[in-house]
Amino acid sequence: MKYLVTLSFIFFAIISYSQNRILADGIFDEWTDYPILYNDAIGDGSFLGVDFGELQISNDDEFIFFLLEISAEINLQDLNDISIYLDTDDNANTGFDINGIGAELVYSFGTRFGFFYESGNSSQIFHNDIGLVSAPTVTSGRFEIAIKRDMTISGIPVFQSDQLKIVFKDDTTNGDFLPAENEALEYTFSSDTSEPLPSYSIQKLHESDLRIISYNVLFNGLFDPSRIPSFTRLFQATQPDIIGFQEIYDYSSAQVANQMESMLPSTTGQQWYHAKEGPDCHAISRYPILESALIPGYNSNAGNGAFLIDLPGTEKDLLLIVAHPPCCGNNSGRQTEVDLMMEFLREAKEGNGPIPLEANAPIVILGDMNLVGDRRQLETLLTGDIDDESSYGPDFTPDWDGNDLLDSHPYITGLPFSYTWYDEGSSFSPGRLDYLIYSGSNLILQNNYSLFTPSLPLDSLNAFNLLGDDVVVASDHLPLVADFELTNLTSQKNSPSKQNHGNLKIHPNPSYGLTEISFSIHQKDFVVIQLINQNGKEIIFLKQKNLNAGEHKFQINTSTLPSGMYFIKMKTSEFTDSKKIIVLK
Repeated sequence: MKYLVTLSFIFFAIISYSQNRILADGIFDEWTDYPILYNDAIGDGSFLGVDFGELQISNDDEFIFFLLEISAEINLQDLNDISIYLDTDDNANTGFDINGIGAELVYSFGTRFGFFYESGNSSQIFHNDIGLVSAPTVTSGRFEIAIKRDMTISGIPVFQSDQLKIVFKDDTTNGDFLPAENEALEYTFSSDTSEPLPSYSIQKLHESDLRIISYNVLFNGLFDPSRIPSFTRLFQATQPDIIGFQEIYDYSSAQVANQMESMLPSTTGQQWYHAKEGPDCHAISRYPILESALIPGYNSNAGNGAFLIDLPGTEKDLLLIVAHPPCCGNNSGRQTEVDLMMEFLREAKEGNGPIPLEANAPIVILGDMNLVGDRRQLETLLTGDIDDESSYGPDFTPDWDGNDLLDSHPYITGLPFSYTWYDEGSSFSPGRLDYLIYSGSNLILQNNYSLFTPSLPLDSLNAFNLLGDDVVVASDHLPLVADFELTNLTSQKNSPSKQNHGNLKIHPNPSYGLTEISFSIHQKDFVVIQLINQNGKEIIFLKQKNLNAGEHKFQINTSTLPSGMYFIKMKTSEFTDSKKIIVLK
């Protein structure tokens, strides 16, 4: 007898709007709002393979999501025999015959390819053919899997029905099935409205925030003439204060700073400071780099960089570690380098080593960490739990308040994912290789994202002068952007200057229509406020008036303006202040 297990969303529709949106990010908390579709029996798998556990399924308008539990920690993208079989036309008589269903879509995660069956024919497929994304990229006993719903193969839609039948199988001898043999598992697509994606702002939310970017530019790509225009647009859109570059091997830090100057020129009083350590790790900063030091690598040709940066407005300098541990199957080398980074940080916090730190100094560790193997490496980075204590010393708590460091965990602009590496031509599906980790005791994360121009709406691309393929042309890694507010750093280097007296504020920004302009002046004065486009052409005088000392605010309507970047410029007899404003339709 064949049994049918179904999941319909009708019976819990009344709570559908309180459910969290599913994000394929390797964090599973949101799944607690969703029922378990199937709980596979324990111990029915082959001793050669894996034993399946629970399965949950959800969808939004664009993707179907699976949460699959297995008995052992594995890497889903390599060295396993797990396959998914999907009957996408609700017809058992078509497709690949398995466990009583006819699967049009078959994909093997360990070999990273599959087949699409249609009208008696089959065609080989890869991750990009079905928009496949899985998380985490490191080893785990649970994985989120997403497949794009509107994909077509040779002009034929992959999903042809709202009813879907599912089989997972471990393709080893006597391997486990989910559901069990002679059971069918059915899912009905939901049409419920999803919660919004994680919010982000391409520009800073607050001008005083510190913007840090981590970017692997793919083997000297910053100097590749065919890629320079894309890099230029990306940096002009994001306006970084500090950049940690990886994979710039054949150029000095001075050359990198000069290249940044050509892409993002300095204004009066600005410059790009620079330093390089190891074969490819660069720190490029709007603020002075006081010291740098090599953190040794797993062999004499490797290594990562530590940089001490003089932050504005505080006596506590920033320790920035820019890292690029070895890739792929070199788990031991990667763990060694992570242990070495933690040894360096422990000694720095104790006032020792090449860069001794003052207490409460902010800490940021960033880079292409190549975390595609054991999850132990990420645990070491966050918790200070050193793997080889006999070589690299005892464990320690890496933040000043006795807590772990924090993972900024940025999401991609416009998609429910957190991958940072994307290459359609690779057999590996998108993965999270790049990280930006920080000390939460003195850095408050205000805004962060991984910039992915193919998923940006057209009005955002136009507003920031970006092209849809800029990110994929520039590199196979995405730029990670994080904005921080400095807190608990009370010692000030300089008193506020006159140029900050205007306190010009714009809300909301980006602007979609009615927008409030607010500012303050310290004495009665003649105030001129202008709206200027990014080419410097004056558009309109918003205010020309004698005003009394104090707070002032007024509204403008941007709905008649073309989408794009503008500047609000304020002039008085004492100072000039300006802020960017983004107008979107």
